Amino acid sequence: MTERELTGLMYKILSSEENPECWRLYLELFDKHVLRLEMSKAELDSAKVYGEYPTQFIGRTRYIDLAIITNKRFIPIEVKIEAGSGKSQCDDYWREAQLHTKKYSLSESPVLYYLTLHGYFPERTSATNTGYGESGDLAIHQDKIIKVTFRTELLPWLEECSQYAPKNSYCKDNLSRLLSFVREVTQRTQSQLQVEEIMREFFIALEKRFDENFCRRYHLKRKSIQHFGTDNYQREILKFFFKGYTSPEITFLCSDAADDIIKLDNDKNLWFCVSCYNGGENTIGPRSTTLCAGFAIFDNSINNGLYRTVDIKRLLSGKNILPQEFIKNYRQKFAGYIGLTDLPQDNPIDFYDVDKTLRQFRTQEDIARAVDNIMTEIEKLLRRFVYG
Repeated sequence: MTERELTGLMYKILSSEENPECWRLYLELFDKHVLRLEMSKAELDSAKVYGEYPTQFIGRTRYIDLAIITNKRFIPIEVKIEAGSGKSQCDDYWREAQLHTKKYSLSESPVLYYLTLHGYFPERTSATNTGYGESGDLAIHQDKIIKVTFRTELLPWLEECSQYAPKNSYCKDNLSRLLSFVREVTQRTQSQLQVEEIMREFFIALEKRFDENFCRRYHLKRKSIQHFGTDNYQREILKFFFKGYTSPEITFLCSDAADDIIKLDNDKNLWFCVSCYNGGENTIGPRSTTLCAGFAIFDNSINNGLYRTVDIKRLLSGKNILPQEFIKNYRQKFAGYIGLTDLPQDNPIDFYDVDKTLRQFRTQEDIARAVDNIMTEIEKLLRRFVYG
């Protein structure tokens, strides 16, 4: 199935003209699983869905795969199976949404949804202004672009839609064709599925150890990831074995002795993270796939962490927030993790190594022992934060 065929089917499922019986329900479910905007009934009722919405800049006409326009916002959606984006393509689409938003005085700022098979972020040449900063800035700016994937967002949407299949045979066939294709291209091997389940059990067990008393003792506050709630790692695990960048993690805001969230330079916070990277698309450079813990500076204005050594040291050097040793030893290859610690240090866990993981975690007791060992090392790291 080509991208045009796929987006054509999505339009037919969501369009009031093509699917008058179920479009409104399917759009509500699309918001629930893909957009996560929690649109009101009134906003959903006002929505109009467009396929191949035209844009024109500098004498060229381009078509947004899908556009949803409501009484509050313009939502452009670009869909990719394998191909990349053209030069300035995402910039053009976001700019079109921005112009429409200003023209009709819509209340919500535009965000481009970038829906791909593997979870890629658009190339710098496609999103120079909307997705990236200055040429030396390695951080991806996710305040204007949200990446979503076939497996984590599109598949759950289609599966719930199938529970309310239209009576009309044409509409029912469109839904069935699209669901079958997405299921086919998002399949994983049996071993990968086993590792995904191990990862889920591992992160659930680990997260339980960060209870209220533990967080209070080590000055941590639970953090909800924008658009995706607190269960971020659950969704990231589902795309762990695809090619795009993903990093299942448990993340907390750091607070000071007075229990106030630590703020650094305008809209920046200090985070504590436990994560594992899948080795996928990465603009920063080589990074280990082993489970690790560390601190990071998150910039809310771009909805991403900071990575450059100059930024880390500018914000933290000479301040009594983290041990100066952490800051002095920080290198850009650490991908923003300050005080980076492999877990456990003597034999780090690498979930991307499927065979090793299946040997390492055969039973629930294996997971429990690993979590115990890891929490011991995490406490050592957090003591350095709290007590210096």
